[in-house]
Amino acid sequence: MKDVYEEIESQIFLTSILLETCDYYKIPLIASPLFNFRDALAHYVQYYEAEKAKVHDKMLAEEASIKEHAFRGTKDACVYILRKMKQRVLDVFINVKNTNEKRRAFRKLLHKYKNLELEIRKNTEATLTRGLVPSIMELTDLIEETKKDFERHGEDFPTKRSRPMSTDLVHP
Repeated sequence: MKDVYEEIESQIFLTSILLETCDYYKIPLIASPLFNFRDALAHYVQYYEAEKAKVHDKMLAEEASIKEHAFRGTKDACVYILRKMKQRVLDVFINVKNTNEKRRAFRKLLHKYKNLELEIRKNTEATLTRGLVPSIMELTDLIEETKKDFERHGEDFPTKRSRPMSTDLVHP
């Protein structure tokens, strides 16, 4: 049962980081992590009932469903944020008169976002949500790098006043 608790806790922790990051950088976030959390909790009720009845096959099936929903919601959120950030960079790259230095900087950012998206999408080995921690930390760092590049090149990058604190946390 400890694995089940840890998986739900991981999803809550990582979703809170993603929500804070999106709020600070003014990036919309899809509802997938919340819907998948709801579904994971529904499976948790079934898991609990199976545990009380000592139906081990049902417990294993429900545990797998909980892990899948937690992982899927967090992964979907990461991919969505990556797409939104790629679009921000692409809009500047295409629509603004760019110097060669600017074009190189924004092209480099686009490649970083594309590579991270591929890494997250093909991450089929990880079935536990906490396996996404390195990618989420890399994503938050990349967004901050993008903000600094936008500012250095005189481009607008909307944010709130204070930086989210949870990006400095390490998952327990």
